[in-house]
Amino acid sequence: MKTKEKILVQALSLFNDKGVDQVSSLEISQALSISYGNLTYHYPKKDDIVLALYSQMQTELNAAINHLVQRIFEETYYLKLVNEIFEVIWKYRFINLNINSLMNQYEAIYASEKSYRAQRENILNKAKKHLIQEGYLKPENNDNYKLVIQNLNMMLYAWITDAELFYEGNQSQKIATYASLFYNIALMHVTDKGLKKYNDILKAPM
Repeated sequence: MKTKEKILVQALSLFNDKGVDQVSSLEISQALSISYGNLTYHYPKKDDIVLALYSQMQTELNAAINHLVQRIFEETYYLKLVNEIFEVIWKYRFINLNINSLMNQYEAIYASEKSYRAQRENILNKAKKHLIQEGYLKPENNDNYKLVIQNLNMMLYAWITDAELFYEGNQSQKIATYASLFYNIALMHVTDKGLKKYNDILKAPM
């Protein structure tokens, strides 16, 4: 692994453990046992590290989301791919734990998050239409799915704080636990066929 990549790996670990505001570039260099000058050669400012990690997260999220769109509700695959999205969010949890301050501090993150939210809404709308057509979700009634999609979007932002501060269960089940809460928002609107499909998927090996 090259020094530039090692810096990002170490920074991600420290940001997740201590919070982005509590970690300096000097501390990252010391944790890696490299000179401060070596670190600033690759990333002149801590801001550059934060933005590089954000870009890395977006690349991984986009890959997971595109995978989901291509294989939506394909037997066991749908739930597995939603879990992949949650895993990426957890991997870069310092970002969502500090999203308000990061959006205020970095114009690039602000613009990207606005665009990403719209992208998520579009994907959720596609999923909704597909699941209604297949008979898994109840038909729309007075645009009621707008609120469902808003709740799902809020869940994607908010779960990370709850998981970091209040989760006391088995750590290996953390992501699956919060992903199931995400599914349960939609389960209130499933048909009998949809509920049977969901239960069959849960029983099947991932």
